[in-house]
Amino acid sequence: MDSMEIKPGFAAEERALLRGQQIDARDLPSMLGWFPVAIEAGAGTLCWRHLGEARFLESFFLDTLNQQSREHRQVCLTPLASLPEQLASLPQVPPMAFIFHVSRCGSTLLTQMLASLPQCVVMSEPPVIDAFFRYYHAHPELQNATIIFQNLIAALGQRRSPDESHFFVKFDSWHLPWLPFVRAAFPAIPIIFLYREPQAVLASHQRQRGPQMIPGLLNTTRLQAAASHEQAANFDAYAASMLVSMLQAGFESAVSQDLILLNYSQLPEVLWAELLMQFRLDCSEQDLMKLQARSALHSKHRHTGFTGDPAPAVSAQEWEVSTCLQHCNQIFLQLEELRSKVKICKVVSG
Repeated sequence: MDSMEIKPGFAAEERALLRGQQIDARDLPSMLGWFPVAIEAGAGTLCWRHLGEARFLESFFLDTLNQQSREHRQVCLTPLASLPEQLASLPQVPPMAFIFHVSRCGSTLLTQMLASLPQCVVMSEPPVIDAFFRYYHAHPELQNATIIFQNLIAALGQRRSPDESHFFVKFDSWHLPWLPFVRAAFPAIPIIFLYREPQAVLASHQRQRGPQMIPGLLNTTRLQAAASHEQAANFDAYAASMLVSMLQAGFESAVSQDLILLNYSQLPEVLWAELLMQFRLDCSEQDLMKLQARSALHSKHRHTGFTGDPAPAVSAQEWEVSTCLQHCNQIFLQLEELRSKVKICKVVSG
């Protein structure tokens, strides 16, 4: 398995996901309980990990897989071209909504609240989606790219319990330029775009930088920083320029597409006040208590209470000298104006 060539992305994490007992797909009655985790582009191979009936309850897809003990990790390889055959035996939950975001803006809290409900299948930043985007970005001539993507989403949305009726997928923040591709592949599926006041996003990355905010650390495909080479040497300036690109991509899609715009400030109440009705999620009083209890905990550490974000490490006066931040704020205000004109009121059809 270590000889597999995986193009730069979350390369180390992907290789770690593929360590385990290798199972021959021909020995399996179906791929139920197996989830795609990576694409080996050179061989056209799809890599799967077995989760059985375990639910994806951790903050991120990778975290759930990492909870599995090493002795229970099983890996299976199938030709990417045979994915339709694998799907034929998989019961599926059709996607209910896709979630895009600018990072550090409450998207993890939203997915964690949804994951607390037994009727929800929630995939938070599954690495196979990033692998697909890298694959397609490197090979724009790829045949049937849309069908491959649709099939990967279907493989992630397996129904493993009779209770499961709603399927949500959260994308990585650097996937925002791919939103039009996702909309074209699933024209009827609602898309949420979550964003936040830019200085708060950047302050969070100062405290703990995401890999997309460090120059050269991650292959972000279509998302490129609006920064000069000089700015790239300054992590704060680079992060601000990446945020410009994210907000711009999100705003352009919001203007041209029918998106559900959410500001971080609306969380967590917007879920039970509006989104439950939007997605026809019938919740009992006990379910609502679960949602509200989860909302009081840290989004990325579900056993720890949330006490609020620390004060920004850089003052507002220092941030204001940044041209990139000023650009971020302009786009943020445009998004707020757009959001004020659209209410979350259209109920998703059954």
